Amino acid sequence: MPQRYFFRLVHAETVIEDPTGVVADDLDQALVEALAAIAELRTEGELPGDAGDWQLEIKDEAGILLSTLHLD
Repeated sequence: MPQRYFFRLVHAETVIEDPTGVVADDLDQALVEALAAIAELRTEGELPGDAGDWQLEIKDEAGILLSTLHLD
């Protein structure tokens, strides 16, 4: 059953919340969406190409942390 997943970019003292999230069938599909979002942010210049200190957290609707991607 599809559910909504939320992304959160974290870097030192900076946190960028995703208030909308994405609807995906499972965590694997949410990870694909997350990687596409990261690529788009890099293309638009909103995330440096060398984003080694950034992390992307994926949470479910209850706010439970499901996965963390290190963007290096």
